[in-house]
Amino acid sequence: MKISNLIVVIFLFSFSIQAQEKKQNDTIKIEINSNTKTIYVLGGIASIITKEDLAFAKKYNVQFHDFGCIAPTNFEEYEAKNALVFEFLNKSYGNQWQKEIKPSVMGFEKWKKK
Repeated sequence: MKISNLIVVIFLFSFSIQAQEKKQNDTIKIEINSNTKTIYVLGGIASIITKEDLAFAKKYNVQFHDFGCIAPTNFEEYEAKNALVFEFLNKSYGNQWQKEIKPSVMGFEKWKKK
């Protein structure tokens, strides 16, 4: 392959990645603007969503999505989605919710350290 062809391929590949990232960011913003906010959690063979989680979901108008034992390949995307929900919860409810959410929620500890 000629160097000029290689440069064109690299350019198109990087353009494609940037377009996918923009689409994901737009999708995340749409989800945050919707009425139902989703917090993503990693489970196991059995669901890890407890009655306390359901009470939290009702109190703060969110829902939980448990991936079960199959972790998503785009883990960072779901952490970013959760981070936006965390920001929403801070703006809407102050910091109280942080004491009530389980720390194992995807990206919560990382977000809290920011």
